[in-house]
Amino acid sequence: MSTSLLRVGIVGSGGIAAQHAIGWNAYPQYATIAALAEVDTARAEAFSLTHTGGSAAVYPSLEAMLAADAVDVVDICLPHHLHTEAVITAAKAGKAILCEKPLCTSLADARAIKAAVEENGVTLMSAHNQVFQPSLIEARRLMASGVIGKPFLMRSIETFRNQSYDPFSYAQLPPSGPRGWRTDVKSAGGGELLDTGYHSTYRLLALAGADKPVEVTGFLSRFHLADWPTEDTGQVTIRFASGAVGEILTSWAFDVDGARQFEVSGSLGALGGGATFVSHQIYGWQNANRREIPGTHTFTAEIGQFIKVVREGASNPADLDMAVRVLQVIKAAYLSAKLGQTVSLPDDPTADPVPGKGPATPWDVDVLDDVLL
Repeated sequence: MSTSLLRVGIVGSGGIAAQHAIGWNAYPQYATIAALAEVDTARAEAFSLTHTGGSAAVYPSLEAMLAADAVDVVDICLPHHLHTEAVITAAKAGKAILCEKPLCTSLADARAIKAAVEENGVTLMSAHNQVFQPSLIEARRLMASGVIGKPFLMRSIETFRNQSYDPFSYAQLPPSGPRGWRTDVKSAGGGELLDTGYHSTYRLLALAGADKPVEVTGFLSRFHLADWPTEDTGQVTIRFASGAVGEILTSWAFDVDGARQFEVSGSLGALGGGATFVSHQIYGWQNANRREIPGTHTFTAEIGQFIKVVREGASNPADLDMAVRVLQVIKAAYLSAKLGQTVSLPDDPTADPVPGKGPATPWDVDVLDDVLL
């Protein structure tokens, strides 16, 4: 295990980069923000002053930062469509990589990233920050203990009324603006489902654990953002290899006060939770067992684990395969919505989804024949 400080280079200087900087600054004994790569160098200088007291060197590009041999770790906080090139460039330079979600916008790009990461033997972690939410960690602990038995129905929810992109402010987001790339489907890679819905998706897969998704059915809608080029709401149903069913509900169209972020029903009981609580109930008992669990700055927790992955070889909860599997599920949902049918997922997470039902066990066909008479 290395005892020297990790020199971190943050690529980008937007809002997410600021959250990452807070995380890195929480571990001064292990890491230091040594450099920033940003085409807007004036903005980067201001970022450096705010988050490092001006000590972080500023470079006009990732390539310039790497050429200076200024960093050990590259932290990518860029618009979606710029992730692939940045990850591959950092991998070829032999750097450990933390990349904001989504890892990339296409499975073809995912295959290119996988090749670069494996050929150069570098560490990569995708920024699945909500995996580090204490309530989700406790829910997964309860599931692992067997208290609710074998899971058969899982739900992951992420909704809010998106005022930033509402019809009144949409016109203020030209493609050249700081957030305008989100209005371009090719740059964003999708709509709400690939953006906020990415959190719902990796949360569901985290709850499912080793149970692999095999079939996906997607429903996309535009309820609130009338002029938005893609969906503002997505509902995705997933069948897992065990026969369990998962549901993702994600939207920029509505808020639900006190809404749970996740629910799991099992053979012995059920659990659910939100940002600051988890409750579980064993079937046959009247009252649920509810625990209030303080939240945390999930980016700080995420970066703390990433440091352990790099320095100690600790477990990586958002490794390359998990990041790509999340993307595969989301792309399958888009394909399903386009075709109006269920699609199946190959075992290889980098492989393209295939139209038609997969290996999941179908319902009793004879019974359905009688029902449909």
